[in-house]
Amino acid sequence: MSLAASHALVQTRVVARRRDGASSRSSRRNVVDRRRPSATSEDEHDAPRRRSATPRDRSRDAASPARLADGRRAFLGRVTASSATLLSSAIAPGVAPAFAAADASASASAPAPLAPFVGKAGFFMRIPSGWVKAMDRSGDGPSGAGGETLALVGNFRDIDTVSVRREPMSAHPDFAAAVASVNSTNRRTSSETVKDSDADDANETDRLSRLVAEILTSAERGAVEANQAVGVVAGVEGGSSGVMDFRLGGSSAYEASDGVAGGGGKNTTYFAYDFYTEVCRARIEEISGGSKQCVGPRGDVLDTIQRRNFTVAVESDGYLYLVKASALESRWDAVGAQLREVAESFRVPQTR
Repeated sequence: MSLAASHALVQTRVVARRRDGASSRSSRRNVVDRRRPSATSEDEHDAPRRRSATPRDRSRDAASPARLADGRRAFLGRVTASSATLLSSAIAPGVAPAFAAADASASASAPAPLAPFVGKAGFFMRIPSGWVKAMDRSGDGPSGAGGETLALVGNFRDIDTVSVRREPMSAHPDFAAAVASVNSTNRRTSSETVKDSDADDANETDRLSRLVAEILTSAERGAVEANQAVGVVAGVEGGSSGVMDFRLGGSSAYEASDGVAGGGGKNTTYFAYDFYTEVCRARIEEISGGSKQCVGPRGDVLDTIQRRNFTVAVESDGYLYLVKASALESRWDAVGAQLREVAESFRVPQTR
C-alpha cells in the first residue's frame, strides 16, 4: 500500500470514530430527556384538564367578588363590635354591653346641655354651651324708633338661631292693651275664690294670647300679601326680597318669676306662639291658580327658605322684648324642643 493510501485510510477511521462518539452522546441525552419530561410537554399534558375545568368553575369565579365583599363586611362588623366593647370597658366596665349596642349617630346628635347666659342688657336665658354669641349689646346707646336687636346667638353651621329684640311699647299700642287685659284677668283670678269663673278666665287668657300672636305677626302676614321683604329671623332672612308664605301655629300665655333663681322677683306674663315662614331670596312671581314661585335673576326657579319659629314676647319697663328661636323646617323635629326651652328660659332684665 502506498504512503498516500495509508494516510487516507487513517483519516477515514478518525472521522468515523468522531461520528460514533457524537451519536453516543446524543443517545444518552435522549434517554435523560425521556426520564425528565420538559415543561412544554407537561403544559401540553395538562392543557385538556385545564380547559375542561374552566366552564365548570365559571359561575364560582363570577360569584367570588360577592363572597369576598360579604366576608369583608362580616370582618369589619366583628372589629367594630370588638372595638366598641373594649372602649366601653375602659370607660365604665360595668356598662360595656350597653355601650357596644348604643347607636353612635344618636349620641352625636344629642342636644348640648344648656348653660346660663346673661346679656349685657341685663336679661337672662339658658343656651346650649357650644353656641356662638354673634351679638351681645348693652342697649344703653341711642336706638331707633323701631328698637334694636340686643343679642343673636346660635348654631350658625346649621342656622339654628335665637335673637333678643327690644322695641318701645309706644310702637305697639294694641299689644299694650292686650297685656293690660291679661294682667287684669290674672289679678281677678287670684283675688276671687269662685271656681266657676276659672274656666272662663282660662278661655279669656287663651283668646288674648291668640290676639297677641296675631298682633305681633301682622308684619309677616302683610308681607305675604304684598310680596315684600321682612326680617322674620334676625341674621338669616334680613336680606330676603319677599315672604311667600306664612302660617300661624299655636299660642299660649304663662306667668314666670323674674328672679333668675326662681324667687325674689315679681311674676310677669309671657306670651308664646309659633309660626312658619317660606322666604324667597330673589323675585316672587305669581303663577296660575294663585301659587307663587321664586325666580332668580336669570329666570330660573330657585329653592325657597322654609323655617319654623317660636317666639316669646313680654313687656318690661316700657319695652317689648321679643325672643325669636328659629330653625330650618327640615331640622325642627330634631332641635325644636330645645329651641323652645331656650326661648322660654328668657327672663327680663332685673330692676337696677
